[in-house]
Amino acid sequence: LRAHQKYLPSDMKSLGDSYVKAEFRSILHSNNNKTTTPEQSQAFVDEWQKYLDQVVAQGRQRHNHGALSSIGAVVPESETTRTTLGQDLPDGLQLSDEQEAQLEKLRMEANKLAGGK
Repeated sequence: LRAHQKYLPSDMKSLGDSYVKAEFRSILHSNNNKTTTPEQSQAFVDEWQKYLDQVVAQGRQRHNHGALSSIGAVVPESETTRTTLGQDLPDGLQLSDEQEAQLEKLRMEANKLAGGK
């Protein structure tokens, strides 16, 4: 959540925060009810660490780009227009029905924030 506060645009913070909280509550509930294996719990933590690393890296890149632009540094055109956060999912990725439903829910929420685009 601290990475969201520091690096995400304001409209993405609330979406990201609520999503992270819900996911961690879900895995904590599953762990308490012993419905997940230690391997599944570790995979969950590993994937969230990758997400955190990505948010921080992209946030720093955006922050550094803004700092360079504000002091009049010449920044290549391709870097001045980059506002995308995250990354594309790999081609051929197999998702469970539950994962697909969650991804669709997240897409719809993100589209609401973007003004229905």
